[in-house]
Amino acid sequence: MAKKRTAKRQSRPPRVAIICDVSTGYGRDITLGATRFANLQREWELCTETIAGHAIDMLPRCDGAIVASGNPEVYDLVASRCERVVYCPVTLDVDRRPVVSVDDRAVGALAAEHLIGCGLNNFAYYGFPESSAFDRRRYEGFSATLKSYGYECSTCEFPWPPWPNRLTHNHHPQLLEWIESLPMPLGVMGVTDMQAHDLAGACLTVQIPVPERVAIVGVDDDPLLCESAWPPITSVACDFKRVGYEAAKTLKRLLMKEKLDKEEQWIRLPPRGITERQSTDIVAVNQPEVAEAIRYIREHACDPCTVKDILHVVPVGRRWLEVQFKQTLGRTPHDEINRVRMDTARRLLTQRDLSIVDIAERCGFTSAQTFSRAFTDVVGATPATYRRKRT
Repeated sequence: MAKKRTAKRQSRPPRVAIICDVSTGYGRDITLGATRFANLQREWELCTETIAGHAIDMLPRCDGAIVASGNPEVYDLVASRCERVVYCPVTLDVDRRPVVSVDDRAVGALAAEHLIGCGLNNFAYYGFPESSAFDRRRYEGFSATLKSYGYECSTCEFPWPPWPNRLTHNHHPQLLEWIESLPMPLGVMGVTDMQAHDLAGACLTVQIPVPERVAIVGVDDDPLLCESAWPPITSVACDFKRVGYEAAKTLKRLLMKEKLDKEEQWIRLPPRGITERQSTDIVAVNQPEVAEAIRYIREHACDPCTVKDILHVVPVGRRWLEVQFKQTLGRTPHDEINRVRMDTARRLLTQRDLSIVDIAERCGFTSAQTFSRAFTDVVGATPATYRRKRT
């Protein structure tokens, strides 16, 4: 009699959902980091249709999930449908565990160090520490670092308006009254890039020079917010891809039924660094004529402009201006023009969609050859070599 054959039933792979708000830079990066880990392991069935957070109420039951959202209802819904969840809150306080997040106190400390390094003595925090724990942690890191250097910190005394009221800018008069009441030049940390972008826009409307009078640093390094502001905003770069990757690693351990130690219940990752843009491109200047000349150079160096053009706007003697620049910046007005042009060139070279000819024209050079010679003399590498190493 023939033996009855029984096929070995294969267990299905764990079903994992990644729920992130991909309309934000941090949501996209957390998603990229988590999916990168998942694709290296090739052990999960990903619920990719829920990655964008659309139709979240249609989320099927899953073995595990990684969730980053600004909506507390999303956290509750995911927890009700997924057996094991790792939380990646950014602007929301979550009392669930485990959590993988950025170290908010380290974020605030890094912003303070950067503004102190600009030679500033006056500081403010555009955030609302009483409104949330993450905001308070960033303020604590910022203010404690300033205090360690002997500086004080002013804080905003009115709340961030709810969406969509902030689009009306009805809060700008109150914001500007606060800023103009503070001694300048002033260094301001925005709790996120949204507040930094908002402050830059408010200053622009009443022509408070940024960064000459108000230097601004944001948090998250969201390219859309930072680059769409004028001037572009310096920001603390939080390593959200690593947050997503570490969250996926933690979820794998949970799916394998490992027990996490107490210190592993909340993993805090340090920021990646500072992405410097024009909003903090400053050395503190007390001479208004020098500040105006620096502002003009920052805005017109790539037109291009000359020292003669500056003197048409700032009616002082050429020799006096050169002496003041040397004392303040350690370089001449002509050197400052070239520095701004080269810094702009470095930034543009990281954008692969721009040709060398396009960049030369945007930086005020008459030809790609002239640009290449000038760039090589300053940087020590051709524009093409510089681009290859950084993209």
